[in-house]
Amino acid sequence: MDRQIVYVGAVPLDTDQLLQSRNTMVALGYLAKMTIGDDAIYADGLGCSPGSGLSVVIAPGSMSLPTIIDGSSYGSLPPDGDPLVKLGINTAPTTLPLPAGGESVISAIVVEAQSGSSAISYYNAATPSQTLVGEQGNGQAQETVVQQRIVLAATSLSAVPSGYVPLWQVNVPSVATQVTSGMITAAPGAPFLPVKLPKAAPILSPSFIGNPIAPTPAAGDASASLATTSFVAAANIRNRAAWGTGGSYSWTCPAGVATILIRAWAAGGNGGAAASGTPGGGGGGGGYEEVLIGVAPGTSYAIQIGSASDGTSATSFSSIVVIGGGGNGRAGSGSQPGLGGTPGSPIINNLSSITDIGVGAGQAGFQLGGTNVGGAGGPSFGVQGGQPCFGSTVGATGLWPGGGGGGGAMGPGGPGADGLMIIEWTG
Repeated sequence: MDRQIVYVGAVPLDTDQLLQSRNTMVALGYLAKMTIGDDAIYADGLGCSPGSGLSVVIAPGSMSLPTIIDGSSYGSLPPDGDPLVKLGINTAPTTLPLPAGGESVISAIVVEAQSGSSAISYYNAATPSQTLVGEQGNGQAQETVVQQRIVLAATSLSAVPSGYVPLWQVNVPSVATQVTSGMITAAPGAPFLPVKLPKAAPILSPSFIGNPIAPTPAAGDASASLATTSFVAAANIRNRAAWGTGGSYSWTCPAGVATILIRAWAAGGNGGAAASGTPGGGGGGGGYEEVLIGVAPGTSYAIQIGSASDGTSATSFSSIVVIGGGGNGRAGSGSQPGLGGTPGSPIINNLSSITDIGVGAGQAGFQLGGTNVGGAGGPSFGVQGGQPCFGSTVGATGLWPGGGGGGGAMGPGGPGADGLMIIEWTG
């Protein structure tokens, strides 16, 4: 803060005192700005308690006021429009009578006014032995102090004066003759300082009370930012996408997602046809893989779902995961029934994957008591093998997803089932 310099023997000036007072006020105002800012009004103290009868007593306290240094002249100093936080201070309690009955509001405002009127003695340069009373000897009193005080008002809810800040509400029943503490509550949004510096949370291992809030980080944020409940809730939402019909598709990785779980089935092999009076073998079950892989947000990935009917039996996720379909069952040949198709398996494997659980080969065709029996289709994960077909029936369609088609007993074999891909992620 600025401090005035006064030299020995120099003629004292009124501005020496005035500037010292103004500089002190400015320093205290900037200290207030440093601690509470200058974008709002805050109050400290000013507690409300029952008074005598239908009145309340407002305790001493202070209130801030974002304003300017001086809107008008201060003694012989000119106005100063620079911004400043001023403090209105009441050092004594104030008793306020309440309006009759109903709910009252105690509101406050910081007012700056000149006070301390008295007749001041002046030095008479023309006659040094004579003292002048009042300016130029007029004997009139003058203000001697500029006060910053908190002015309080007790009004109805609809009559709060303009510019006043509500601090307390007092709800007095119509039959009451005495205010009690149970009738007094803080006004909604009252700007009391919630905590003093000694009770503020320390930087190291703070212990918060109430419901502290913080900005919610963006989805996928892996920095040292605080994870709010909103961020955690969004991050724990489980999402899923699935494709279960043979064909080509795509999936775009959402923002904030870095890892996905893929569970994928390739298509089952087709069943072999009966030929030359001998049955065909069943198609092998499609391969299965379950794997966690890393992905990049915003990237579009190609997806292929296997379909034995068009020969694209493999199921793939880009070129990262590729799973082979089940082999086709062999057709019967002469006196030799057709062999079952081989089971599918991952073509591109990941060490962290789970593969080929329950995946099996197709059953070879056979004869039972002179009756042709087409081989059953092979199983895939979660899907049992198909049923063999007897006599003149055609091979059964493989069970979805990934089941092998049945071999024909006296006709064509059944088609293998299409594959399936399920992608799951959180966030």
